Amino acid sequence: MLSICINSKSEFVQFHERAFAFCFLVSPQDKPLKKILAISGGMVVCMVILMSLYGACEMAFHTGLWSQVPVMWVKNIPYNFIMALPFQFLIAGPLVRKRFRTLFPVGTVL
Repeated sequence: MLSICINSKSEFVQFHERAFAFCFLVSPQDKPLKKILAISGGMVVCMVILMSLYGACEMAFHTGLWSQVPVMWVKNIPYNFIMALPFQFLIAGPLVRKRFRTLFPVGTVL
């Protein structure tokens, strides 16, 4: 159940972030690096906000302190952002793009 919830959040965020990035931040004619940074950075921001809320709710579920959810949510956002942005730009993003391109070379995916 947890993986379904996280996966649906990820697909929701990915769709809206891509639409936002191409409407306001980049155009299809821009350099690939600019598009990658805009989409990846926007996804990190959205996922940090959503997953920080999830973490605060998980904490409240185990401790019963539901009144602390807004405080924990706001407190967790900077910590998660500091960890997620460099990880996405330096490790996860490049590894996934490299792996994807080795499995599916340019021109083999519609």
